[in-house]
Amino acid sequence: MNNKVIVTIVILISVGVFAGLVSYGWSHRYGSPETYELQDAPLLKVSYQPHQLALKSGGLSDDVWRDVPGVEVKLHHQATEKPWPKGLTPLVKVQAFHNGTDIYFKMTWPDDQPDSVVSVQGFPDGCAVAVPMETDAPLRSIMMGFSSPVNIWHWQADKDIQFWENKDAEPTVRSDFRYPFEQEEILSVTTPELKSAVADMLAQRAGSLTDKTAQRVQGRGLWNGGSWSVVLSRSLTTDDSQFDCQFPWGKRLAAFAVWDGDQDQRGGRKSMSQWVTLQIDKPTGVKTALNKTSDVDVQTESTRATGLSWMDRISSFSLLSLAHASSAENRPKQGDSEPRVIMIEAKRFEYVPNRIFVRKGEVVTLRMESLDVTHGLYLDGYGVNIKANPGVVAKATFVADKPGRFTFRCSETCGEFHPYMIGFLEVTPNRRFNLFLLAVGAAFVVILGVLFRPGQEKGAAKNAGTE
Repeated sequence: MNNKVIVTIVILISVGVFAGLVSYGWSHRYGSPETYELQDAPLLKVSYQPHQLALKSGGLSDDVWRDVPGVEVKLHHQATEKPWPKGLTPLVKVQAFHNGTDIYFKMTWPDDQPDSVVSVQGFPDGCAVAVPMETDAPLRSIMMGFSSPVNIWHWQADKDIQFWENKDAEPTVRSDFRYPFEQEEILSVTTPELKSAVADMLAQRAGSLTDKTAQRVQGRGLWNGGSWSVVLSRSLTTDDSQFDCQFPWGKRLAAFAVWDGDQDQRGGRKSMSQWVTLQIDKPTGVKTALNKTSDVDVQTESTRATGLSWMDRISSFSLLSLAHASSAENRPKQGDSEPRVIMIEAKRFEYVPNRIFVRKGEVVTLRMESLDVTHGLYLDGYGVNIKANPGVVAKATFVADKPGRFTFRCSETCGEFHPYMIGFLEVTPNRRFNLFLLAVGAAFVVILGVLFRPGQEKGAAKNAGTE
């Protein structure tokens, strides 16, 4: 092997190593690349059963549940600050059906003892169903009502006993507000009348849990043989689509949670699931109260067209309010495919994820939440601009019809390193990158051709013969 071949091999190896290092450095110049993976939600079939449960007389062991399919939903801890819960309920069995008017959920989970008394060191068992108010809820969740407005039905064992077994009893706590004592007690504190064993609430983020004025959900629980069984019911649709989740035919998302009072679980310390897909079957040949489900869709679409977020609509209901979260011009036209939802967390001075990969022609919805100060997101090439206040989710929908690599940057001044808060959107096929690879390959072939062209080999052999 002559010296020229050795030199060529060394050069090629050096170029390859250098190219690999450059590629690695380029892909990691803003930290480790982030990926966004879509996870399929478990499917729960909500079948039609021409049956109405009477919760007052039971309903938990009704024969109708034998014909209702169920699914075992895995649970995990909610992310909370210490002290963490002592135990975890690993799974809950969920069944659901509707009779054309009402929808029923049955949750069954193991528990070695019932906890139905509230004390200083005691907490009641409970369970909950959360249904997002919007169709484009985030595909992951670290708590019920995080980054997406939800309607929560929260059942508690202590309220169940009070409502069903001692409904007429209204405990009164008298307090002495005058020192030392007045001749007659003139002030008293009374417990409000309990209308259900289930609290019908709304939430969007930590600290936003709000009881609704209209309590429409009923529920009843029974502990027997080391397990709880709880049935929750409500009408499929209501006349208040702003504050009540609706159940039209087709697919709907829901999440489930369980509290074990014996393990000091209460509030955010609970076992909860990710989203579960509800497949609500439409009865055939049966006239139901849900004949005008399209009206709900039309109303929802018209509300979105006005640019009002869910929290803007609830501002008249509670003290909660949020900034405007979407704009009509960024939404796709009717008939487009279901948008792909991508969650982005914005904080000083980075986006998570900071690299997003989509295919050309995809309808994309960017949902961004600010974790500290006001942040923006401006996407070059598409003109998409989002502004999110702290704790608020802002969103924009667009069609990724331009292939290539596009930069998105913070459009709201957020601190000293604000100019360096950027990320990238890759829309494939990326023709510019493919052309670059083609050019590099062609240049490499040309270099090899120059190094090993026939004229050089003959000249080298002639020089060797002359010597």
